[in-house]
Amino acid sequence: MSAITVLMSVYNETEAQLRAAIESILQQTEADFEMQIVLDQPNASDLLAILNEYQDLDPRVHVLVNKQNSGLPFSLNRGIEAASGDYLARMDADDIAKPQRFATQLHLMQQRRLDVLSTNAHFIDENGKSVGNHNAIPESSKALAELLPYGSNLIHPSVMMKTASIKAVGGYRLLPTAEDYDLWLRLLKAGYKIGATNARLMDYRLRGNSMTQGDRYKVFLVSEYLQQTFAAGDFPDADTELKQLQAYLDQNQLSNKQRAAQFTRRVKMLSAGKTALRERKPLRAVSLVSRALVDPAVRRYAKQSQAYSKVYARLIEAVVPATGIENDNQ
Repeated sequence: MSAITVLMSVYNETEAQLRAAIESILQQTEADFEMQIVLDQPNASDLLAILNEYQDLDPRVHVLVNKQNSGLPFSLNRGIEAASGDYLARMDADDIAKPQRFATQLHLMQQRRLDVLSTNAHFIDENGKSVGNHNAIPESSKALAELLPYGSNLIHPSVMMKTASIKAVGGYRLLPTAEDYDLWLRLLKAGYKIGATNARLMDYRLRGNSMTQGDRYKVFLVSEYLQQTFAAGDFPDADTELKQLQAYLDQNQLSNKQRAAQFTRRVKMLSAGKTALRERKPLRAVSLVSRALVDPAVRRYAKQSQAYSKVYARLIEAVVPATGIENDNQ
């Protein structure tokens, strides 16, 4: 039995990215861990060969292969089922963990009696070049319990979680996106404590294909549904949640590619309008924003973003001076 079980899902990473991710875990100063690595692309023989190589070299590495591409939440649940550790450490197959990541997280989780702890991160591009920093995260469980119902800036692949707590709420649900946000809200509803540290213990890779036009609309709708469910009371069981969510997506025409693309264009117009206002171009700002806000979904998006920003700004005031971390909004 290990103290920590690392949960990693592999899909379409390059050989260099995958090797760098695994090596960064094997070089942790806290060595009492196992890795449950799930290959979610069974036909990727090149990736499987790399995983089998590490499994043969290090007894802490265990490889599971899905019968078919089943998605991230399914793969993470497979890893949880096989886990022997008291703690679960998420890790993406194209990110890089700093050597002290696990040791720091274990200490903070035990000291602060947390069920989940996110770290902060540097951003890197597909070639490993530094391209900025993630913005500051409210650190206390009290602050995050206040902020998360409005949105999340936790870094999912950086989190460490108590295995018992995650199993108690049923693990991940098989949502089409935002499976981590769903988990955070269900944990909050059940009374568990979520915290963060602004120590940048990860290099988080930004990939050019990470969000399509349809994805942006999907993320908004799923997050909106989850926030409404949280505000209404207890979450339904997993099957009921999926049925209700699908009905909500259908109601909002997610499957209509033109509608999804239109939403994305108008959200970008809204952002461009805010930029124009900062640049003291009021006429251009009014033109862009007014055209964007003809869309009811964009109006809801703007209202939700404003509510999140207001709560975040108030909570982060205590974090930035206390930690000395810059608040880069990349």
